[in-house]
Amino acid sequence: MRTKRVESLSSKTLPQGKVLWLTGLSGSGKSTIAALIQNHLIELGRCPVMLDGDQIRAAIADPHWGYDNESRLIGSYRYARLASLFSSQGHIVIVPTISMFHEVQQWNRAHTPGYFEVYLRTMEQTRRSRDPKVLYRQQKQGQQQEMAGMDLHIEEPLTPDLLIDNDGDQTQIAIVANLIIDAFLNTPCTGQSGGQI
Repeated sequence: MRTKRVESLSSKTLPQGKVLWLTGLSGSGKSTIAALIQNHLIELGRCPVMLDGDQIRAAIADPHWGYDNESRLIGSYRYARLASLFSSQGHIVIVPTISMFHEVQQWNRAHTPGYFEVYLRTMEQTRRSRDPKVLYRQQKQGQQQEMAGMDLHIEEPLTPDLLIDNDGDQTQIAIVANLIIDAFLNTPCTGQSGGQI
């Protein structure tokens, strides 16, 4: 009887994974830009993993996972650990998330292969005018009282690899996405503060 030795994946050298951590408040353009980046990477023959916050919440379905600061911190670590896991297995991971906690950003840089942090900074007026989830309107009417950056304190990234003031209209979204793709794919992730656009 002939036997064929099967080489385990663990004995092979996996490709270098990367994590694109897109952070910004609600209305900053994270999800829209993340979708454009995902589609572009697919066109390049890549198969990126998208870790969208709402989808992760729905998948885990933890009834105790709320929107208060403590729950948001727990959720941020969930996103971070999942991203680190996929990256360690050679995947490109896109994480559009608020997650404005310095300790989570520091954890990412210490534990996540290929971590690249982009901060989409926007003025409150811009975010209110976009309001994709109607959260700002609800907050103004007193229906939403646990909103990051409004009711809840946030910690803006201290050393993002790329800082973009994203207050332009829809015609600028594709330009912003392309700038991020170029920086993400071509800039070594050293963990040091990067450029500003």
